[in-house]
Amino acid sequence: MRPRTRMLFIFLAACVLACSGCSHEGNERDFIDDRAGLLTGGEKDRLARLGKKLLEDMDIHIKTVVLEKSPVDITDKAVDIFDRSELGKKTGGSRGALFLIDSSGRRVRLEIGYDLEGVSPDGFVGYIERRQMVPFFASGKVGNGIEAAYELLVEKAYGATDVEHEEPCNGKKTDTVHYSGGAGAETTIEIGGGALEKGRSALAAEFHAQPSPLATLEKYGEVLRLRIKDPDLELYTPESRLFFAGWTVTDAQQDNESRKLESDLAAAEVITVEDRAVIRFPLHDRGSNPYFLVRGADGWMLDFAGMNRVIGFNHKNQWFFRSQEHPYLFAFDDVYCDRNGFPHEKQR
Repeated sequence: MRPRTRMLFIFLAACVLACSGCSHEGNERDFIDDRAGLLTGGEKDRLARLGKKLLEDMDIHIKTVVLEKSPVDITDKAVDIFDRSELGKKTGGSRGALFLIDSSGRRVRLEIGYDLEGVSPDGFVGYIERRQMVPFFASGKVGNGIEAAYELLVEKAYGATDVEHEEPCNGKKTDTVHYSGGAGAETTIEIGGGALEKGRSALAAEFHAQPSPLATLEKYGEVLRLRIKDPDLELYTPESRLFFAGWTVTDAQQDNESRKLESDLAAAEVITVEDRAVIRFPLHDRGSNPYFLVRGADGWMLDFAGMNRVIGFNHKNQWFFRSQEHPYLFAFDDVYCDRNGFPHEKQR
């Protein structure tokens, strides 16, 4: 066992022992409380299951509350619910977050626990609300918007955690009565007001099929950086254009994917067989999903419709195969999948 690996093992073992008294059990009301009946039964079930997994695997307790009546002060209401729910008590510290939705007053407040304030400052919290939740809510996809916001919040917290620079894990709870000090942000929302317009981009002519798969992916990186949401770009396969026409794309999603893609491109591996190609990244980074491409008469196009059918993501945003029956299997001859669809390199 290498020194770094041994230190990581010791650190994790210490955390397990120190936090052995922490309970990660809970019922649905610990994670979702829809007092206004805004969400469907399926949406509430998904949010409850997601909340339980995040608490169990990520040591973050996130809860969504939908108010029946508008409060006088949504910040005071958020702090009160946060403390009454004891968000963070079941974690190794005050690692709680509350999504408070006032649908009648058209407001949303995201309240952050003490131990998440450093990695999720107010500016970032406001960014999640405006650039991630608002577009989904406007499209009437409230449950999806909440899940997407969870994803960004957890990625921020998870990405900021480095074992070598982490504070000692002593498993202690905060010694204050409050789990949140009012950190967070609020914004105005419009539920079902209509999806944001996906008009034809003035730059659309610049984003057409490219002469190579890698050139196509690099061009897509420009789409992300410029936050272009035109679903009819010729950079995409015809089926993918139809897919994007009905898909909610947010600034936050594009920013997040742009940063990830920019850091991954140097390690990209292109595998081509006839008119199909796959761009892969090292399997040890399960946050870097492969991209599928198809060659048409004018060049290579991204097959996002095919990717959506085949690739899924778990609560940690790690990719896996939904299906192992697809036309891109040629690029994964050196890979086997476990029972959950996660890829692993075959032993040579």
